[in-house]
Amino acid sequence: MRDSVSISALCSIVASIIGCTHASSGAVEHPPAAPAVLAASSSQSTPPELIAVRVLLVAYQGAQGAGPAQQRTRPEALERARMLASMARTGDHLAELVPKYSDRGAAAEDMGLFKLRPSQPIPFSAAVVDAALALTPGQISDAVATPEGYVVIERLDDPPAGPERIAARHILISYAGSPKAVAGATRSESEARALAEQVVTQARQPGADWKALAAKYTDEPGGKERAGDLGKFGRHQMVPAFEKAAFALPVGQISDVVQSPFGFHVIQRYE
Repeated sequence: MRDSVSISALCSIVASIIGCTHASSGAVEHPPAAPAVLAASSSQSTPPELIAVRVLLVAYQGAQGAGPAQQRTRPEALERARMLASMARTGDHLAELVPKYSDRGAAAEDMGLFKLRPSQPIPFSAAVVDAALALTPGQISDAVATPEGYVVIERLDDPPAGPERIAARHILISYAGSPKAVAGATRSESEARALAEQVVTQARQPGADWKALAAKYTDEPGGKERAGDLGKFGRHQMVPAFEKAAFALPVGQISDVVQSPFGFHVIQRYE
């Protein structure tokens, strides 16, 4: 699951941040330029075929794509980007900062997620690819300047082989004391695990009625009405334990019990 229990299917990742080159001011600087696809010049001798990043954009007045309501100056944008990078390094997750502070219109939907092919850095320019490749998974970049404004980049784990997007549904069994327990949860952890195991057994029975099971057991807010259906989602949009289990499932199969900060999940991949 994502960092919110109630989830709707997210839209496809839309490419929008482009072109930049290096400078020595503490951010990566670039003079204004028209959109362009530039060849990558990775600092790594053998970069991975595909990398994943999360990007937060801080726009400023006059930046490419900035609307007339944008009054932030370029120095103010740089200061803000550096502050957000510092926040992301010292406790706040960039995934939480992106929907609150990114100036990209689609950020609240796609959570700032991009997959980049270093040999063909579309939509990013060579400098942004280089900035990402200089990071290890989990690291946060300094402010990087692009024609659209300054960006803060988080390098994520390289995308593994397999599907990029799946569709799944789940039944959540919450318990008191879990880090993101549903309000009002009173079960103990052991009670919740035992109930989740019971749900797995029932869901795997021939002819099992998933909708009825979800209506009876799930603790996810709104989950009973939609039978725990999460729709389609990509990698890095759910909490790690949930993602790992869901993407490993063949279509139609039911997972073992999966524990996350929300509680215990029973997952069925259906696409």
